[in-house]
Amino acid sequence: MTIENITSQFLIKSLSGLANNSDSIAPMAAKDLIADLAIVDTYLKEGRKDDAIEKGIEEIGTSCIWLFGIPVIKKIMDKTLYPMFGLKPDLDLRVIENKEKFKLIKNSIKENDSALKDQKNIFNTLGEKCKFLNKFELPFTNKQMYKGMFYAKFLTATATCAFALNKLITYKQKMTEKRLERDYYKENASKILLNESIKDNESYSTFTGKKNKNVSFKGLPDVLKSFIYNPINNTMILDGTITATRLSKARKGEKLEVAFRELFSFGFIYGIAKPIQKGFEAIGNKLGLPIKADPNVIFTKDLQEKIKNSKDDIQNLLNSKDASIEVLKLNPKSDLADLLEKSGNIKLLKDKKDSVNAISRFKEMNSDDIKNTLKNILELENVKDLGKVKAFKTFAVLGNVVIAILAMGKLQPKLNILLRKINNNGDNRNPAIVAKQKEIEAKMSEN
Repeated sequence: MTIENITSQFLIKSLSGLANNSDSIAPMAAKDLIADLAIVDTYLKEGRKDDAIEKGIEEIGTSCIWLFGIPVIKKIMDKTLYPMFGLKPDLDLRVIENKEKFKLIKNSIKENDSALKDQKNIFNTLGEKCKFLNKFELPFTNKQMYKGMFYAKFLTATATCAFALNKLITYKQKMTEKRLERDYYKENASKILLNESIKDNESYSTFTGKKNKNVSFKGLPDVLKSFIYNPINNTMILDGTITATRLSKARKGEKLEVAFRELFSFGFIYGIAKPIQKGFEAIGNKLGLPIKADPNVIFTKDLQEKIKNSKDDIQNLLNSKDASIEVLKLNPKSDLADLLEKSGNIKLLKDKKDSVNAISRFKEMNSDDIKNTLKNILELENVKDLGKVKAFKTFAVLGNVVIAILAMGKLQPKLNILLRKINNNGDNRNPAIVAKQKEIEAKMSEN
């Protein structure tokens, strides 16, 4: 594969990730991280230096923990804990929870299918006692351990990140206090003996007010089931923790600003992304440019020919009662299997030479999602100019991201600074920082 092909594939996959507002954190990451830089820049230009420094620590720091903390912790557990118990992290818990469907999936693997032999063995041993390090037998079956490990992974990742976020916000405020004290010493050096300033520096950095309790999750089991399988929903729980922590730790005079910022974040990360996407799709339909399909599909070479070759299989799946079971009968090397994998509906197993051997039974497959994907693919069959479809799809995906970045990174801080001026007689300084500065000055004057 040439460098040109590798670059092209990277750009298409990146576009695909940014286009997925249902279960991918890619569009969230792009919007939030770029918006964070824009927020810092806006406060630096239109607010004050102290504000910009605080925003830099909090916005970028929380975003890194929020976006990457959960997947990194989960990946670490996948590579360490799962092997200790002989478990496979890529086996989706939903595959084995539905007994009726699981039986069909298990029976769909033929005895002579070497590509799926390992997956068949895993399915056959689900009822056996789980072993730790292949030596010690535990009082739990493999199936029970899969369930326990899955929930433990979710809770550990989410709770660890929530704790880290809580500490980061506390750290940001303490750094501001220390910086204000340092600046005060510099400006009033003639009034304060140098040795006293060094000796007392630590004691003057303890004006932290009342301690807030760590945010905690309540009502786990029922709530978890509706959020645990979707990366965006998982991140939403953490985002709710961020909001609660920020509001509980917000200093006097900045709670309204914090609430306003969080409202924008939730709105443009979770609430408005899909409506904007559907709006672009509606415009595309009116222009005769269907763009509902995944970019990986739209940018496929010889796409329309592959669709025509797959027409019979597509109709069979659309007419089936459960497409998630019928799809397992597809030839894994067929054009349709390739398109469905590019859409994220199935996972193809490949050998060391990158040759496709089978459709994985470990991945959860949803019948409605498969059928919707097939309908979106069929819309592209008779399009006269796929080049225009590709261009408009790119415009729509990037447009969705840019709208969110401008709203969160520019409009939100500008409005917050404007409200600050209105409430403080034209003063664009953070009232909480001003209050803390006055507190330090008053304390120093007493001494």
